[in-house]
Amino acid sequence: MENYSQPQETGKRQNTYLKSSMTFGLITGVVLIIYTLLLYATNNLLKQNFLLNVINYVILVAGIVMGTRAYRDQSLGGYISYSKALGFGVVISIFTGVVLGIFTYVLYAVIDPGLMEESIKIFQEQMLNQGMSADQVETITEFQRRVRSPFMMLISSVFSYALMGLIFSLITSAFLKKDKPIFDQ
Repeated sequence: MENYSQPQETGKRQNTYLKSSMTFGLITGVVLIIYTLLLYATNNLLKQNFLLNVINYVILVAGIVMGTRAYRDQSLGGYISYSKALGFGVVISIFTGVVLGIFTYVLYAVIDPGLMEESIKIFQEQMLNQGMSADQVETITEFQRRVRSPFMMLISSVFSYALMGLIFSLITSAFLKKDKPIFDQ
């Protein structure tokens, strides 16, 4: 009889895995959208500010930690291996990247199409301040115009959040893992 119930339990765990990771990816993505809207409303979205970038990373790490802890405690009976915690954190980050990527596309393509051009002007000023020639800046700018379309920003969001999620999950998983005791009493 136990053999028949095992596949159902595995299917239930897979369903819980996806549901939990999607839920926390969505929550983290929505929090990051709110944060991005605050930056946009205060004209700080395009400014290169170390502290503002760190806050973005802190939100992502918090989403990974809260999501992994909730999955461990609510779905896995309080135990999770390092590798499962690592994978779960990456999946949360991928879903976060999808949510934020869609928002970024809408922001740059629909809400404020001039934002892309403003971003490129700031980039040009930074390169000129670094001592690049006008020809070099123009060459790099033409490349940026091709690569930094709203659609490419959507795609890069997914990949960059997956990479950041991998890096952060490598660290957080060490603290969140909790192995089952070898001898259960």
